[in-house]
Amino acid sequence: MSMFDPSVYEDPKIKTTLALLAQGKSKQEITEHFGHKGWFTIDQYFRRRGFRWNGNTFVPEEVETTSAVEDARFLNSKAGQIIRQLSQSNANIRQVALKHGFATVDEMGDYMKGQGFVWDSEQENYTYSESVAQKQRDTKTAASLVPSKAPEGLEDYKELLAYLLSRKEKLLALLETGSEGTLPRYKFRGSKANKTLGFPTSLLTLLSDFSKEFNVTQRDIIEVALAEFFKKYGYEEQLNSVLQA
Repeated sequence: MSMFDPSVYEDPKIKTTLALLAQGKSKQEITEHFGHKGWFTIDQYFRRRGFRWNGNTFVPEEVETTSAVEDARFLNSKAGQIIRQLSQSNANIRQVALKHGFATVDEMGDYMKGQGFVWDSEQENYTYSESVAQKQRDTKTAASLVPSKAPEGLEDYKELLAYLLSRKEKLLALLETGSEGTLPRYKFRGSKANKTLGFPTSLLTLLSDFSKEFNVTQRDIIEVALAEFFKKYGYEEQLNSVLQA
């Protein structure tokens, strides 16, 4: 729990947005003013700084809370990844659907509904609905009492095939060029040792997403990141001394 920090009112974006709202500007006009794709970006900007929307403007949220949607944005789940990718600028919903193994946008919508999310045209993203989530939980409970049917034909491979087709260009690029699209590799001397470090959840989410998307271990990502950091900031000689020849 943390109290609202009044100093955020000095933030230029906060100050400008509140002024535009006071002038009667619409969400669309404010979105265009900042060059964002949708209102969702502005809404999340305020929420992360302790504000909430009261229907007319943003007001301080004395107790910092996290909505179900915000929780989903930092979960290592397919639904969370879909929401994060759709929140990016210039996001293409069809490409996001294909990337996650759905043949159509409607299929992805059905999946998200099964996770308790519905489409919000204003935010141009999925938003959590407790009523839908509860209905899905009730449906799953009832379904667990009925024997499931075995899949037929190629249905088992439908999701995999859709995913491979969505990654066709990247797969071809990786097959045709030995190094393009791959991470550099550094082989360090010494045995493996464990070290516990605390990272922001948002950074851990990026690490997990990258690992899954490019099929590389999180340890390799961190080793490459550290090696590139040492090279860039004047520690290359020391780095070379601990690398295997």
